[in-house]
Amino acid sequence: MNRTIGIAIVAALGFLGYGIYNAGRDERPPPLANTNIQFSKGHASGQRVKFRSWSADYDKIVSNADQTILDVQNVRNATIFKNGKPYMHVRAAHLTVNTITHDFAETGPMHAETVGSTPARSFDTDSAVWNDALQTLTLAKHVVIHSGADDPLTVGSLTLDIKTGAVDIRDIEGPVRIK
Repeated sequence: MNRTIGIAIVAALGFLGYGIYNAGRDERPPPLANTNIQFSKGHASGQRVKFRSWSADYDKIVSNADQTILDVQNVRNATIFKNGKPYMHVRAAHLTVNTITHDFAETGPMHAETVGSTPARSFDTDSAVWNDALQTLTLAKHVVIHSGADDPLTVGSLTLDIKTGAVDIRDIEGPVRIK
């Protein structure tokens, strides 16, 4: 009986020793510190309760791990809908979007054009910032506005308050028609 207990103890110690030895084998390296998610060439769209809200094609989206910040490159064929109908077409070089606050910042060439309005209205700029909480669009750099007039309206900067309709325009050059 003592011999059986001794063999059992030696076997248990051998099994424990082998387990300790084998525990360090086949370890995987820790995950990379950069946990960004990347999407390449695709189509994205947003939906309200009853209607489509927007849609766009893009070349690349890089997102943080929880997908709250999106870095979108080369947005094209973008459409913003109003009451379910196309309202505006947009092209932009680079957008940074906060999916929680719905704010965005655009850098690089951007073109926005109304759909179906006569005359067609559009604007071109290199910088746009939307603040959803304040409902303001700030175009801080040179803006060229085409409103159907013979010559475009050129402004140094423009801030539009959607809630109140207030517009702050700086450094105006070109024809202005106010109704």
